[in-house]
Amino acid sequence: MGLALLAPVPVLAGPPVVLAQFFEHYDDAPVPPARPAEEPSLEGLDLDGLEDGGLNALPQPMPEPESGLPGTAAGEAPGAPEQDVAGNVPPAFDPAERPILLAGLYERLMEAKTPGEAAPITEAIEELWAMSGSDTVDLLMSRATQFANNSDVDLSLAVLDAVVDIAPEEAEAWYLRAKVNVLGGNPERALADLRRTLNLDEKHYRAITDLGLVLEQLGAKKEALKAYRQALSVNPYMDDAKAGVEALSREVEGQDI
Repeated sequence: MGLALLAPVPVLAGPPVVLAQFFEHYDDAPVPPARPAEEPSLEGLDLDGLEDGGLNALPQPMPEPESGLPGTAAGEAPGAPEQDVAGNVPPAFDPAERPILLAGLYERLMEAKTPGEAAPITEAIEELWAMSGSDTVDLLMSRATQFANNSDVDLSLAVLDAVVDIAPEEAEAWYLRAKVNVLGGNPERALADLRRTLNLDEKHYRAITDLGLVLEQLGAKKEALKAYRQALSVNPYMDDAKAGVEALSREVEGQDI
C-alpha cells in the first residue's frame, strides 16, 4: 500500500449536486465552535482520542484549463454553481455549516449496509472536505497537488506551508501536507500533520487510515492496527484499512492491542 498520486483539489464556490439532498436536514442546526488545533508534535500521539472511528493510489490530476481557476472551463466564471440534469441549482454553501453537514454524513456512512449505499455518502463527504470557502486557499491547494504529482515535492510543501499559515483551521490543508511529506520521505512530519488534521476532524477516515500506514512504516504495528480499525468504524468500506487489519491482526495477534 502506498501513495502514487494525489487527488486534484477542485475549486468550488457551492456544493455539488450530490450534496444538495443532504442540506435540508441541517438548515436550522446550531454550528459548533471550531476546535483549537494543537501545535504539531511527534510525542503524545493519542490514538484513544480519535474516538470511534489513505495513502491511496488516486486518479491522475485533472488537466489544466486554458484559463481561469482549476476545475473551470475557459471563459467560465469560477463561482458559477453546478446544475444537475434537471437544471436545479444547489443551495449556496456556507463553510460554517460544514461541521454540521459532516456530522450527519459520517453518521449515515457508519450505518450504510453496502458499498453501494456508502458510495454517494463518501462522495458527498469528500466533496465537503475540499470546500474551504476561500478561492485563494482552493487555488493554492490545487497548485500544491499539481506540483506534488509532478514530483516537485519541495515546491508543493512551500505552497502548503503558506496554506496552513493562512488557513490553520482547514483540515484538508494539513492532510494534503501530510501526504506530500510522505512522498518526500518525511513520515515523522507527516505524523504531526495527520495529528493536526484529526484535531480538526476526528472522523476524517482517510487521515486515520494514513495514520495507520505511517505508523506501520515506522514499525509501530500495534498502534497502526488500532488506527486501521478506527478508520473502519467510521467508514466500513475503506480498502486500505481492511487490508491493514487483515495483515497486521495476524502479525500482532495475542499481543496487548
